[in-house]
Parts: sequence; C-alpha cells; structure tokens
Amino acid sequence: MSATQKDFYRILGVIDSAEMVVIKAAYKALMMIYHPDRYEGDKEEAIRKTKEINEAYAVLIDPVKRKKYASEQSATKNQYEPDLEEKDSKNNGTNELEAGWLVAVELVKGLNDLYQNLHTLSKDLAFTFKLEILETKRFDQAELIAKQFEAEFIEKYFGKNKDIQKFSRWLLSKERRDAAKEINKIVAVSGSNLNAYDVIEAIKGKYQLNYFQPTPVKEQLSTYKLGDILHDGGIVFYVDASGHHGLAANSEDASIKATWHDAKQLTGTNRLNWHLPTKDELQLLYEHRNLVGGFADHLYWSSTESGSFNAWFQNFYTGHQLNSNKNLTYRVRTVRAF
Repeated sequence: MSATQKDFYRILGVIDSAEMVVIKAAYKALMMIYHPDRYEGDKEEAIRKTKEINEAYAVLIDPVKRKKYASEQSATKNQYEPDLEEKDSKNNGTNELEAGWLVAVELVKGLNDLYQNLHTLSKDLAFTFKLEILETKRFDQAELIAKQFEAEFIEKYFGKNKDIQKFSRWLLSKERRDAAKEINKIVAVSGSNLNAYDVIEAIKGKYQLNYFQPTPVKEQLSTYKLGDILHDGGIVFYVDASGHHGLAANSEDASIKATWHDAKQLTGTNRLNWHLPTKDELQLLYEHRNLVGGFADHLYWSSTESGSFNAWFQNFYTGHQLNSNKNLTYRVRTVRAF
C-alpha cells in the first residue's frame, strides 16, 4: 500500500480538520500506548504500529507535506468509513491523557456526556474532542466545540439536508453504519438534488429499519393547517385567512449559536427562501413553539434591527422581546413563507 493510499488521520485517530496541537497530542498519546517498551501485547504488533504512527505524524505535522497529502486524498475526502478501532482503549488507563481526562470530567459538568455523544457518531471525532479540550484548556467552551465538531462531521459526510442529517444521526446512534455509509454515497452523487423523504424510505426498506418520518404535505394542496409538514420538512406555524399561504419553521435550531450578522447568513437547509424571522414572525413562532418543537429555553434572534448596533430577540423562556447588541451570540431558527 502506497503512502497516498493510507489514511494518516485515521492512523492517529483524529479528524482531518484537527489543529497542530491536537496532532501532536494524538501522537504523544498513541506512542505512550504502542511504544514497544510500554505495549502490553505482541511486540511485533507494537513495532508495526509505531512505524505507522511515525509515518503519519511526519506528514501531518509538516504544513507543506500535509497540504500535499490533502490534495492527493481529495477524491476520497468525504467518503464515510466506519472507525476501525478505539484509539484510546488499549491502554491500561494510567497514562497522562486518561488521567487528565478523568480530572476534567470531574470538574466540568456534562463534559463526558458531550464526549459520549460524539463517540456515537465517530470514535475518531470523540478522540479529537478529548485532545482538543485537554490541550487548549477551553473547558468553558466545551459545548460549543462539541457542537461544531458534530455539525462539521455530519455535514461533511451526509450533506446539508436537515432530514438526511437527522436520519444519519439516528443510524449512527443505532450502530447502523452500513446504512449510514450508503447514505454518504447517495449524498456524494446527488448533492442537494435529492428527495430526502424518498431516500430515507428507500434506506428504511432496504435495511428493515424502524424509523419514523412523517409523510410530507404536497404544497399543491388548496389549504393548509397548523402543524402540517411540508415537502422540505418545514412545519406550518401560521396560516392566513385564505388557508393557501402562511409560514413554516425549520424543525431544528441551527447547529450553533451565532451573532446577529452570522445569523442573517444562515438558511438552515441550504435552500432559497429560508430566512431569519422578523420580530413579528418570531412572536408567532414563540406562540406556537410547542407545535413546532425542538426549542430551548433560550434567546433567539429576529432579523429586525433596533438601531445600527442592536437587534430584537425573543426570550423563549419568559416570552419577552427585547433588543441587544448584534455581536452577542443567540440561538437561530429559520422560517420561510409558502
């Protein structure tokens, strides 16, 4: 096998966007496991693994070699392949990495839950998260980092369609990586030109999966009612007097909190017409929040400005609308007209 055929990121157990500090930490952790003088298993295996780890590290730690390697791997960059092994499970738990992680988990509430959630998606993703947190010491940003890791991983392998993303998460949580791999192939071929409902139904039938997805309402229908689910997954939360037109909301928040300016750029589904709700639209959305679902008791941006530096937001815990600085980060839920 040539060097260009090897997945050096997988060898080190990290994702391909891992920072240099994480690459170094992964190398250090793996050498503590596989160094022939430390390894508790077969010494020949230890020598083979050590050689492989050194080869991967020599390329990924060098910016020029890493860039060249990335260009050579571009054809397979977004191909999903299930993790082959647990990168930090062969050790006896006494090494520096695991000791540090145990301390961090004790001190930071919910940290291990974030790790376990990523672990259901990818062992390499979780391992990278662990190294990132321990090396950068950004414990107060652990939730944000985990959400960014998850969002990037899901979009990279399963595209931007929210229904496909949700289904892919479910597949990985059920350890149906065979079906997830097929979804990855379909997305790679179809891009955004796919019918999410039909794709999910086909995969459900082929793999005999018990996954519920509501049947979308055709938008050629003459009238709509609150709670109807449209062809793109939008949930109707307002209908005008004619019953022919109204507003639909995305079924999920954007993956991360954002400043007002960043929120204005989000579409949520990578399709036209989805937008940040106006102040009045956000009020309607709040009033029907239980119908749409998935909201947090948090602050949500509207698109309505209250000056050069401020914009309106809705408190989904108290129901109040206030305005604040556009550089603050709040949650985002997109809507569209139909």
